[in-house]
Amino acid sequence: MNRDEILKRYNLIEDNINRIKEKYNINYDVSLVAVSKYSSIETIKEFLSLNIDLPLGESKAQSLRDRVGEIGKIKDNVKWHFIGRIQSNKVKYIVKYADLIQSVDSIEIAECINKEALKNNKVQDILLQFNISDEVQKGGFTADDYIGVYENIMKMPNISVKGLMAIGKDTEDSYVIEEEFEHLNLIYKEINKKYNNTLSILSMGMSSDYELAIKHGSNMVRIGSSFLGNS
Repeated sequence: MNRDEILKRYNLIEDNINRIKEKYNINYDVSLVAVSKYSSIETIKEFLSLNIDLPLGESKAQSLRDRVGEIGKIKDNVKWHFIGRIQSNKVKYIVKYADLIQSVDSIEIAECINKEALKNNKVQDILLQFNISDEVQKGGFTADDYIGVYENIMKMPNISVKGLMAIGKDTEDSYVIEEEFEHLNLIYKEINKKYNNTLSILSMGMSSDYELAIKHGSNMVRIGSSFLGNS
């Protein structure tokens, strides 16, 4: 994809986000993650040539490692988010290269990240992923014991819990999706009420459903297919 097409898509998404904010009377910023996991390295380079300051989202540890190395040859201040399922034996790559890990879905994975972050002399920013759709193929904590999950992980010294993340159900039923997003929004608010606004990121919404996500409190959306595409 060439830079003109990427810029056109970016401007359309930004216009849509502003329209959605106005529609629902939202006065806080909604940040955009440019999901690059299906994009070619050439498309990523074209995007970076526009000097648009957005983080890139990757879902595979080896791809994150390789792309950080390749992109680092031309640009050294790119922010990288890891948004995929995490395997414990790949945590070392993810912690080394990710500025934010959005998809922490178990206490065991959090413990692995904490240990690896200590080795790397860093405090790793993370989001806790919740499986709000209760789909077995998706990772994430169940919504039942969110306070217990948060309290357990927040005590890990080399982890900083910045917020929550979820993926809505793949369905045409917008009512179902809205219920799921609102559920996580309520969890987000409850944790912040109990712990004095310690969370700042609610990452919900992708290309197909980001309007509904923003409507229900999302302040970070992850856009791939309608932005950097699949090539």
